[in-house]
Amino acid sequence: MIPRTEYPVSAQIPEDAEFWMPAEEDIPEEEGIGYFRGVWMILGVAAEEAQTMVSVEAAQIAVIDDLARSGAMFEEIAHACDTGLVDGVGDASIRRQLLERIPSLSAEEPDDFYGDLGDLEVGVAALSHALSYIGGVPVASCRGHVTEHRWSDNPAVYAALDQQRAEWLAPLLREAGCGFHIGPGRTEFLAIDAPSIMESNALARLIVDRFDGVDRFDRWLDLSAL
Repeated sequence: MIPRTEYPVSAQIPEDAEFWMPAEEDIPEEEGIGYFRGVWMILGVAAEEAQTMVSVEAAQIAVIDDLARSGAMFEEIAHACDTGLVDGVGDASIRRQLLERIPSLSAEEPDDFYGDLGDLEVGVAALSHALSYIGGVPVASCRGHVTEHRWSDNPAVYAALDQQRAEWLAPLLREAGCGFHIGPGRTEFLAIDAPSIMESNALARLIVDRFDGVDRFDRWLDLSAL
């Protein structure tokens, strides 16, 4: 089972959207932008990387959906996907199945685990990379947590998006069952949220499948200058 938050989503772009995009001088050498903690820049994701991320995440979500029987078990299994370590999964049978079905996971502390999902959480990793693929700037993400307090109750990715990209995304959000909002104190960014990690991954796949190349939008950043 995949936990789902029932709430009204809206794919309409908020009227007070600022559509701010960073310039080269706004990109830090370390960390990310927006004063979020523990974040980093994900810029210039290529098509193959975005496609792989969507597929890998979808496969992990399918395993989670098959094995989780409660919200608490969902958290344990999803956390294993995030960290690469299954020791936090209480059920020994589930641990064995995870090691068999997701080869990147380990029963022992990995020496240097970057992970199939690029050190992001399952359910928002693919969307973060898809937004970067179309030239947006993901700045923070959270898949939502059932058993512990985090800054989002459901999957959400904050991103710097200009008006062109936001307008192109809006019908895809509607199709996937996702929505826009602007978070308190983060008015320069658009947040994309979803009722569950199923919808957020579905949106990532739509973005990757429908995007027809960087020439569709104006280029706002010269990555070679960074």
